[in-house]
Amino acid sequence: MPAANRNGAIPVNVSVARGPKTSGNKKPATQRVAGQAAPEKAISKREQSLARILDAAVRLFGTKGYWNSTLEEVAAVAGFTKGAVYYHFKSKERLLLKVLETIEARSIDASIMGVRRRGGSPSQQLEAFVKHQTQWAALHPEDLAIMILMSVEVSRMKSKIRSQMFRIYRKLGGFLETIIDAGKSAGEFSTQQNTKDIVLYLEAVHDGNMLLWYRSGNDPEIGRKLTRATLKGFAHAVQGS
Repeated sequence: MPAANRNGAIPVNVSVARGPKTSGNKKPATQRVAGQAAPEKAISKREQSLARILDAAVRLFGTKGYWNSTLEEVAAVAGFTKGAVYYHFKSKERLLLKVLETIEARSIDASIMGVRRRGGSPSQQLEAFVKHQTQWAALHPEDLAIMILMSVEVSRMKSKIRSQMFRIYRKLGGFLETIIDAGKSAGEFSTQQNTKDIVLYLEAVHDGNMLLWYRSGNDPEIGRKLTRATLKGFAHAVQGS
């Protein structure tokens, strides 16, 4: 499992299967033939192209909004033609769904991974979760903007986008429920309140403080104050005091 780097981000390593070793002047045993998988270089270029398109989409969707951005603009920012973007994503909706999947991986999934790697008591795990989420927001403010905007824009719209947003928050809520139930079983957290009610409050504190930080223009000092406020709010909720 990869360790967090100096600024708290968890690096993502893409492993590529390597072909058999060769010795002397012998040619590799496998040659490119019709129907054979593309070589490493072609796969690498495809992954790089996808990364550039996704990065451009995140920047545009996070600054202009999803509805105000076009695939032509995404292509221009990524340095590709519109046709190249369509080759990877057949519609703007599919591109947004992939963007949300990417945000989920480096926000929720990375936070869960970090908390599980750290271990500790339920209280320590809640604290670690808040800190990981804070690091994500600081490193990827456009991610935060997209989650805020999409939460508002698709709240009353039946679509794949709305379904994916709800799935992301269900994953977040489910992980928090696991920590809270563990704290109750250990006698560390109050059992006076229903776990789902506590999680609903924690999500409100989490999202509200994230919104306040983004509205501040990502001011670092405001971010530190809101992190402390979030930690206090979480502690208050689970202790029932």
